[in-house]
Amino acid sequence: MNPLQIQDDHYLAVRKEFIFKIDGSRPLLYSLDYINTQLYFLSPLEGLALSLLGGDKPFSTLRRMFASLFPGAEGDSLAGLLADVDGRIRSSPSQTGIGADGLIQTADAPIRDAQTFDPRAFVVSPSEYLARTADPKTSVRLETPINIYTVFTHRCLTDCVYCYADRSRRDGELPLARWRAILQDMRDLGIWMCSPDNGDTFARTDGIDLLECMLEHDMHFLLSTKAQLSREQIGRLVDAGFGRKVRGVVERRAQLSVDAADEDVSRRILRAPGVRPRGYLATVENFLAFGIMPKVKAVITGLNYHQAKPIVDLFHPCGAREFHFVRYHRSFHRHTDDLFVQPSHVASLRDQFQAIRDRYPDVQVVENLTQGPASAEPLSPERARALWDGRIGCGGGWSSLGIAPDGKAFLCEQMKMDAPYFVGDAQGQSIREIWDGEAMLRFIHPERELFKGTVCHECGEFEDCIWKKGRCYRDAYFSYGSIYDAPPLCPHNQRPGIRLG
Repeated sequence: MNPLQIQDDHYLAVRKEFIFKIDGSRPLLYSLDYINTQLYFLSPLEGLALSLLGGDKPFSTLRRMFASLFPGAEGDSLAGLLADVDGRIRSSPSQTGIGADGLIQTADAPIRDAQTFDPRAFVVSPSEYLARTADPKTSVRLETPINIYTVFTHRCLTDCVYCYADRSRRDGELPLARWRAILQDMRDLGIWMCSPDNGDTFARTDGIDLLECMLEHDMHFLLSTKAQLSREQIGRLVDAGFGRKVRGVVERRAQLSVDAADEDVSRRILRAPGVRPRGYLATVENFLAFGIMPKVKAVITGLNYHQAKPIVDLFHPCGAREFHFVRYHRSFHRHTDDLFVQPSHVASLRDQFQAIRDRYPDVQVVENLTQGPASAEPLSPERARALWDGRIGCGGGWSSLGIAPDGKAFLCEQMKMDAPYFVGDAQGQSIREIWDGEAMLRFIHPERELFKGTVCHECGEFEDCIWKKGRCYRDAYFSYGSIYDAPPLCPHNQRPGIRLG
């Protein structure tokens, strides 16, 4: 039974943690989740049904409106359509929990500040809709990106042994004024999410100014840093709106990356002698002074697998209550096998996590270290096929875009930052010009002949795999030296290769 029970006197609205709009010739719905955004392509009828919800009319009125548009529809067809879409959202909530309560908000009175839509904008041509969804080049690609990797700098405050970024880049950095224009361009296109990744924004002297600019445009992002921040710095961010929820409902998060409580281990991992674990205690307290609970995140490797509980022991007394521990995955630019978490480490990690939960019942621990094989272990053919068929697909060029510090546009933050793999330049191009540009389309829709001599060239799944879902050209490049090859996870590819994630 669907938990969405609609009565005639209910008022309905689309929850504001979702963006609902027309994407070309089809309705699009997606969650404001910077970790793993859930995309939902709706049918024209579902889109039109949702567009009627504005929180200002009782459902009985909406039902009559729907019946006037579709005279042959059954009396409860609108309720059924809405329940089906709502149930789809509930069945696959995002990683931050968006969607667990469904898509549709119901109330006994008009819903203030509800999203409103013009139903006329959701009347789409059936032939255009069918053509769009049937073409592998357009069926899942969005008219505009929904997330921009805003890489303000390649510089960092540490030199972590496990870093996946191409730290060899020493290009110039766009000035604050140009980033302001890019962020305004993003807002004009209806882009709500950005990711200041690949370097630490605080490594720039104007890093706070850049973050303030993102907040001025009400962008949703994760503030992840290894910087030790003063109360004055955090106060500036709070004054700019960091603590204010996006669209009034979605919370921005701060994340401190701390990989060890032991100073010797920390120095070995961070390779930055001046960054000491205890220095983050004041940063946590400074965030808490403004009512912001930062997450403490650690990348667990073979060097610090024994540091999970010591990290919690260190930060719990100062008020930290949420800890994320993630397994190290191979990086291309710097890697040694001793960074892998070994099967022999798993028992220690399991004991540490149990001890944390026993001693600190008020602590939330998120970890991926005690489930599944380590990345260094080979996969069985059956497991490889299941992973291949269930892969999310590459979002670069389909739903997301990256802007490097010097303005070069890229699609994968872990790829080599080099000329053949750039798809535009934000120094002189708008986001729209990059997204619709020849360089972009040529990159994401490569012709079959470019794969001559590989299993892809004769593969019957070529269009759906390469043009529609997207293969991991990053893994292909790092394994075989070319983006025009099958990645090692492809079940048709029997050669050994490197899987980074």
